[in-house]
Amino acid sequence: MSDSTKTAIKALIKEGNQHLKEGEYRAAVFCYDRVLELDENNSQIWDNRGVALSKAGRYADAVESFEIALDLKPDNIKAWSNMGVVLGSMGRFEESLNSLEHALELDPENSDTWNNKGTALFNLKRYQEALESFDKSIEIEPGNPLAWAGKGSAHRFLGEIQEAVDSLEKYIELSAGEYSPQVEEAWAVIFELKLLLKQQDNE
Repeated sequence: MSDSTKTAIKALIKEGNQHLKEGEYRAAVFCYDRVLELDENNSQIWDNRGVALSKAGRYADAVESFEIALDLKPDNIKAWSNMGVVLGSMGRFEESLNSLEHALELDPENSDTWNNKGTALFNLKRYQEALESFDKSIEIEPGNPLAWAGKGSAHRFLGEIQEAVDSLEKYIELSAGEYSPQVEEAWAVIFELKLLLKQQDNE
């Protein structure tokens, strides 16, 4: 590969990453496609392309891009993890779990991947296992708000009401008071659960 080609690739990757960061997903995919015309065996770019496609809602195309990334580099941790998230978004929870477990075999100390595994297990109604995954995520990164939210949901479905309230309040605290539909929902669930606790105390 010539120096001029390497320079062009570097510039296109930088441009694509900037588009991805700014939410311009079609433009990001266009840049990554141009990179792959010059270097079709670049696993990282296939992974980046998959992320951009998933953000654009093109889940099936994203999975295909991740699969190519993994064919080229079977130990591409990010591709395994990203594919797991997208498969979960498609409702393919068993496949999502399998992909995330591959990622954890390669990097067992990744808080976000443990959180995503917990989400897959939760969607499979395997609540105790989900709780264990969320706890592992929190053990690695105590300030991971999404893991606290997942932990709260798992406790709730296990009938552990006070633990659910405590976890959801921690999620809100870590969200630094920023408004979002998820935070608003957490407040509503906490209100509902506290009413339930009060009823239990009065029985």
